[in-house]
Amino acid sequence: MSIGAPSYRDSNTETLSGNKTLTFNDARTQVLDPGGSGRNVVLPAETNGVEVIISNTADASEDLTVQDDGSSTVVTVSQNEDAFLTSDGSGWVAVLSKGAT
Repeated sequence: MSIGAPSYRDSNTETLSGNKTLTFNDARTQVLDPGGSGRNVVLPAETNGVEVIISNTADASEDLTVQDDGSSTVVTVSQNEDAFLTSDGSGWVAVLSKGAT
């Protein structure tokens, strides 16, 4: 399933070589290694009920700066942190969780 249709089994694991822009067709769970540098992750347009989980699996101090489609920062996900993001149609809300170290 995709961001637009949540499923707990839907996942993408990726090492980034640049910034990432998510679409409604992307996996709901994004397990991302920034690949040696801080990266931006841009969310799709705000749509009521849309959810995405972003996990930062960096092997060093590399942040994922999660932005809305207008380039405003929603949350910064640091090494070994996870963010659950949901939209109410007018904005994004994030819950940040510190992962096991």
